[in-house]
Amino acid sequence: MEPKLKARLRRQVTSRREELAGLLQSLVRIPSFTGEEGPIVSFVLEKMKSLGFAEARADGLGNAVGRIGTGPLTILYDAHLDTVRVTDPEQWEHPPFEGRIVDGALHGRGAVDEKAAMAGFLVAGAALAKAFPRGDLPFSLYIVGSVMEEDADGFPLLYLMEKEGLKPDYVLLGEPTDLKVYRGQRGRLELEISTEGQAAHGAHNRQGVNAIYKMAPLLRAIEKLDRALPKAAPLGRGSVTVSDIGSRGPSLCSVPDRCRIHIDRRLTAGETKEGALAQLRELADKHGGAKVELPVYTAKSWKGTEVRQEAYFPTWVMEEDALLVQAGMEAAHLATGRKPRGGVWSFSTNGVATAGHHGIPTIGFAPGKEELAHTSREVIQLADLAKAALFYALFPFVLAERAGSR
Repeated sequence: MEPKLKARLRRQVTSRREELAGLLQSLVRIPSFTGEEGPIVSFVLEKMKSLGFAEARADGLGNAVGRIGTGPLTILYDAHLDTVRVTDPEQWEHPPFEGRIVDGALHGRGAVDEKAAMAGFLVAGAALAKAFPRGDLPFSLYIVGSVMEEDADGFPLLYLMEKEGLKPDYVLLGEPTDLKVYRGQRGRLELEISTEGQAAHGAHNRQGVNAIYKMAPLLRAIEKLDRALPKAAPLGRGSVTVSDIGSRGPSLCSVPDRCRIHIDRRLTAGETKEGALAQLRELADKHGGAKVELPVYTAKSWKGTEVRQEAYFPTWVMEEDALLVQAGMEAAHLATGRKPRGGVWSFSTNGVATAGHHGIPTIGFAPGKEELAHTSREVIQLADLAKAALFYALFPFVLAERAGSR
């Protein structure tokens, strides 16, 4: 990367460090639970306009979409704006929606997952707009604040690509990576399994067929299956978890006529939806003939747009020597001043849409530790946030250079 350009962007980002922290505070102070993201989308779009973005709009689903530059290489940055709810306010050391800064670290719901990335994207975008006021860049950078990711990971970017026609060449995700370059994730499959019995009065229980008892041997078989699932680098072992159980009967004094369990199935490299379904159906047939179904998630976005998505989120992983991964490593070295490290996510991301469904090269880079997401301990080191913002400003140039030299 050209030294003068690198120095100019570094100065631009460094001069905005207070603004960067203030942006993250403002984002954390706007509650944005899934399906209720309207106010934060409006805030992000207003910021994009005031910071010099060439385009700032909400798409048909309600995603915030901004653009800088008009070059031929299309790069998409994504940070979802929705968060999980706060159900344990008494467990938080600092109020979850205050964005309190203590000893150089900002606390609050969404600080890690993943409003820090959006704050960094906005400051990087402002730096690019200031340095290139005519937008004469070798790339078109789209910055997306996606909605509904927590409940329907992948769907917001599928909507943007399939309904609105935005097809990026490369994608960068803002899920927490602790300033490492992440290149994949295990897939996820949800399943509903049910057994049918025959109701009877509890006083005459032998006249009925207890659906819970019919489920019991299958539960033990699923636990055994989990221990036998394969391990594959770099994503690790697949897993299967019974995450919920319920029953139905005429009353609590009756033999239940239905039992239902919910399955969380994590898919490692080489595992498929079809294979995992066949695995569970074989077990179900062997242990009482339970019914196995793949659920469909349905909801409405904050704009009223209907969301419908099969509960399958494919595995994806990039090779270490892939152009995008190497560009990420180079930009991480420039931004952090240290030897870059790689990794993969344990949880699911919007990459299931870009890399999993559409095969678009995708990586992730952001501040924050993955294991703090969805907890009462969400905290971002502001020094790391500043490094991430610099990465976001430098990365498109590094990528454009590498892509142009192919």
